Amino acid sequence: MNEEQQSDLKPEMRQLPQAVNLFLKRAMPRFTVDTCVEAFILTLMKFIPIQQLLGYLWHPGQQSNQRIRLILERDVLLHEQEMAQVLQSKTSPDSQDDLRLTLHRSLKSLQSDAAARKALEDKGCRAAIQIHFTYCSRPILRLILGLSNAKLLPSTEAQDFLLVFCRCFLISLQGAYLAELDEREGLREKSEIGERFNLTVQWFHSMVRHLNIGLAGIQNGQTNEAEDALQRASIVAGVCLAEILSLMGKFQPL
Repeated sequence: MNEEQQSDLKPEMRQLPQAVNLFLKRAMPRFTVDTCVEAFILTLMKFIPIQQLLGYLWHPGQQSNQRIRLILERDVLLHEQEMAQVLQSKTSPDSQDDLRLTLHRSLKSLQSDAAARKALEDKGCRAAIQIHFTYCSRPILRLILGLSNAKLLPSTEAQDFLLVFCRCFLISLQGAYLAELDEREGLREKSEIGERFNLTVQWFHSMVRHLNIGLAGIQNGQTNEAEDALQRASIVAGVCLAEILSLMGKFQPL
């Protein structure tokens, strides 16, 4: 998280279980990319004083210039298909960072999208929170949360809450994205149900192994190794979730 301002906004780490439970309640039982995104945005609104929201969603298989514009009107998320010029990212194509979160104390620092900056200014916003979610450099979701002033930007503890909640959501989003992507490409029709269950169990145990390696690294003071193991656990968790969602689709349509 790039910190440009701190305030007294009160979301805290102890509220993370409440946020995750609220997210899951909204996202289930049709656990798809669309339901995940809507649940995430509506949950954020409970903790962040959002004045204006600008969002873009890329469905599995869509080109970078084909995206869904997200519009929030009276707690209802509307979708509009649009074609747009591809914005150049400052992140290297080889970057493994699937989550980028930036705080903008002033909209002048929002240089990546002049149209979005003007739209926020027209609505009276003076600060913003920018969040990008990707998978292997493929854009999935981009959100710009407009705030009326910089004093409403998250404090240090609220930043920790927001960052961890976004990381939790990233696993759900990538899992749903992978499941839908593989369905589109016909990859889910190649294995028998029994093989799929075995593969899911293998991914689950791989995730547990990475988690244990990460915990051991923390206990031994090996922070770099612990961070690497926990990042791997997050990746495997997304793949494991994708397998689970695909298996659910075999018995009940998503």
